Amino acid sequence: MNWESVEKRKLSWSEIWGMESNRLSFIIRETYDVLPSPINLQLWFGKDPSCPLCTVPATLKHISVGCRTSLTQGRYTWRHNQVLRCLAAKVECKRKSINAQPFTNQEERQFSSTFVQEGDKPRTSPSTPHLGLLKVARDWQMQVDLDQRLIFPTEIMQVDLDRRLIFPTEIKTTTLRPDLVLWSTSQKLAYVIELTVPWEEAIEEAFERKKLQYANLAAEAEDRSWKIKVRPVEVGCRGFVASITEKLLREIGIRGKAQRQAMRELANTAERTSHWLLLKRTDITWAAKAVS
Repeated sequence: MNWESVEKRKLSWSEIWGMESNRLSFIIRETYDVLPSPINLQLWFGKDPSCPLCTVPATLKHISVGCRTSLTQGRYTWRHNQVLRCLAAKVECKRKSINAQPFTNQEERQFSSTFVQEGDKPRTSPSTPHLGLLKVARDWQMQVDLDQRLIFPTEIMQVDLDRRLIFPTEIKTTTLRPDLVLWSTSQKLAYVIELTVPWEEAIEEAFERKKLQYANLAAEAEDRSWKIKVRPVEVGCRGFVASITEKLLREIGIRGKAQRQAMRELANTAERTSHWLLLKRTDITWAAKAVS
């Protein structure tokens, strides 16, 4: 497949050997749209192509993102929140790490590294973790629009975000509820992050739609001397992460091995939840599932 707006999804040999055969089969067949969707079953065996939930002809795309009954029952919202929970965990870890870093004067550090007294040896500065563009502040706060508890691994931290997001009133009073807001009061700088889990071919369309949705909010906040960075991000429902999502991770300082791990976890979460939706495509009632 050649989707220009997504990153390649790489599976190492160790991942392939350690993967259950049915999951590997699902990943390959889902990518190339050869799963037993009702439309494909009609082509192969002449079966009824109707969606069991809403009776319209059901392609894989319909099951994954287009069924109105699935939307009404909250199936797509459940998948979206699982991916958002994964993304929020990564951003929260970075936020805590940056706020804990000492706030040194950049110009002073540069001067001390270049000036060497006679007889002295140049001193190498200790390596510091990637801070990205968030390095300008140490008072970052974050809110996530999740109505369930967001619990990070105990070896990292435990954070309770058991409430719906209310956009920070110090920035702007609005009824809009982005998925994630990360802001610094000292710098009057905020990141508005809006996640979409679309069909891969619709990633660019989703990006433009979400960016436009928050354009007025950004303009009004700037009238109050706030700088708003609107960052729509996409993780395709078949597990292909948009390039713009990788760019956001780099921007906030999640790079190298941490970035590759984050991309892998986002892809796996989207793929696993979409697999569950496919398995439950004939169930009239809906029950969410924990994603391991």
